[in-house]
Amino acid sequence: MKELHEALECLRPKDFADIPVNDLKTFLPEIFTKAELIANSVPPPPNGTPYESSHRSRNDANCARSAAELTVSKARRPPHKEHEALHKAWGKPLKLGAKETATGISVFKMAGHDRHGAWFARTSVHEGLGFAKWRKAMMREFPASLEVQGGPGEGNVRGIGGDQRLEDINVEGIGKLEVYQLSAQFPGPTAPREFLTLLLTSPNCLSSASKVGDAMPRHYMVVSIPVSHRDAPPRDGMVRGQYESVELIREIPLAHSRHASASTSDLHKQDHKKTREREHTISFAESRGPDAKGEKIDRKDHADDDDPETNPVEWIMITRSDPGGGIPRFMVERSTPASIVQDAAKFLDWACSHDDFPSREEDEQPTAVAEDSEEHPRPSFDLQPRLSIAENNGILAGVGISIADRPGSVRRPSHRELDGHHEKPLTVSDQTDPAISQAVNSLHRTDSQSSTESSSSSLDSFASAEQYNTAPEGIHVPSPLSTMSDTSIPLTSGESSKSSRPQDRHNRELQKIEEKRAKLKEALDAAHKKQYQDIQQSTNKSAKELEKANSKHDREKKKQEEKFRKEVQKLEARRERETEKLLARQQKEADKKALRKAQQERDKYKQRAGLAEQELNLLKEQIGELQRENTALVANIGKSEKGMEVLKRVREELEGKGGRNRAGSRSSNDSGRSNSAKKTGHRREGSGLANMESPE
Repeated sequence: MKELHEALECLRPKDFADIPVNDLKTFLPEIFTKAELIANSVPPPPNGTPYESSHRSRNDANCARSAAELTVSKARRPPHKEHEALHKAWGKPLKLGAKETATGISVFKMAGHDRHGAWFARTSVHEGLGFAKWRKAMMREFPASLEVQGGPGEGNVRGIGGDQRLEDINVEGIGKLEVYQLSAQFPGPTAPREFLTLLLTSPNCLSSASKVGDAMPRHYMVVSIPVSHRDAPPRDGMVRGQYESVELIREIPLAHSRHASASTSDLHKQDHKKTREREHTISFAESRGPDAKGEKIDRKDHADDDDPETNPVEWIMITRSDPGGGIPRFMVERSTPASIVQDAAKFLDWACSHDDFPSREEDEQPTAVAEDSEEHPRPSFDLQPRLSIAENNGILAGVGISIADRPGSVRRPSHRELDGHHEKPLTVSDQTDPAISQAVNSLHRTDSQSSTESSSSSLDSFASAEQYNTAPEGIHVPSPLSTMSDTSIPLTSGESSKSSRPQDRHNRELQKIEEKRAKLKEALDAAHKKQYQDIQQSTNKSAKELEKANSKHDREKKKQEEKFRKEVQKLEARRERETEKLLARQQKEADKKALRKAQQERDKYKQRAGLAEQELNLLKEQIGELQRENTALVANIGKSEKGMEVLKRVREELEGKGGRNRAGSRSSNDSGRSNSAKKTGHRREGSGLANMESPE
């Protein structure tokens, strides 16, 4: 895993001044070697078929017109043993939504070891879009966005559009180095972002680790590294972000086409052999007429078995981004898996929908034309002196193509060939007045806004056009024909006959411009008239509409007041009912509480009465027992003389002390008398002691 993270360090931001421009033949191979290891570390999509048993799932070539028409291929290339061990670093694929899963793209995540965020990788294998067309689309992505004028990200394919190409260096036999200034407008209330990227591309950079058998499959690699450049300082109103990525498309040669899967450099070395005649997969512009551009990618419903354009294409991308500003990293990483799948689908839709992809030479053709025009002027009305928009008084507005509008003329200030020893001279467009470029570009800018406009906005557009058709009072404005005659160019006798026809054509063009200006003025007058009529109608209707609005407002007000009054009455009645219910509930609770208290007191006194009754019965039993014991004691003591003396002495003590006669004593006396009466057969009264003293 350490080897993988060391390779990822090559994608860290760089300063263009630190890049060895004079030694790119050493610098680029080092970057591409590490990028190959990074790409091969990504696991293939799950549920695939080994290379030995893989086969094509369709027999057409480049017939898909959108990403939805592509086929998700089960074919997998044979992995390299050393790089296969790095698959564990990515773990299992992330879970995606149903829409993202249907694309057949697998997304992986790996934690970074440099505290700059996690890495994300996506991988997929597709059929229906041939390798040649796919590579052309990847080469054309940023140059296509350069041709579109507009706000940040205008003309983009995958969300990021090119604004300017700062460097362009071709290293023969290795690849290309470019520096792009890019921009993007993200959804939501966020400021537009700008990115400055060092773009390294190569169609011949893989090593033997990517070979299939003994052959090197066709491939194309794009490495994006954040860079700082002296010619691109941070722009006002934009937040500078960074993104690092490695993108690789690689052919998986199957069946009959395996012998035709050599790399681009190997194909150039092979001798051309005569084969059977068949339809070409790629036809160049020269075979399709003078107006054709680039290469025509043929669509074949039934391709030959040995056609390499029917082979599956493996697509791998590893990326990490920092949009800058105050966006938290966890929010960026949470939305990255779905966004990279959506961006991939956008690119596939764009690539499948195009048949023509201009070559690099045609992208640079306007610059070459500008250079040749200094030595060999064209015999056309371009020989007339170029005037500014103010001098032409609106004649150039909306007509013709300015040099400043030619794509590529101001977007490649540093186009170099590494092996060459010359610099291209400055073009005419490099010295064009910036005011002219800005004005003309605004007229020819690709419309990226909605085409629906109100009548007021159309009136404003007419008013803006009128400023070129009117002049201040007192200033003589020459007509186009007089301007042409006054500014005629002296020609020799040999050149006069050659330039007469272009001059006539120029006159016709000027006549068309005059007619167009007249129509524009008529349209402006009609718009003014219509606006005046609308104002008059609105003034007449305003009083009646105001009266209607007031009466309607009064009716609505009364209706709302009545509705409010009824609602208040309902609320008051409801409040009274709720109050009565509350009072009744409180009274009921109080009654229950009083009854419960009375019951508790009753039970308490009842319990105490029971206890008192039990104590009374117990005391009665004890008193009776004591009486019986006392009677028996006195009876036993009184049988002897000593006992009688004791009883007498006790009695005297009691009487001497003034003691009170106790109930027990009385009971004893009564019991004594009863016992004596039983013995003698006579009833005696008195105490037990008295009975003992009396003679028998």
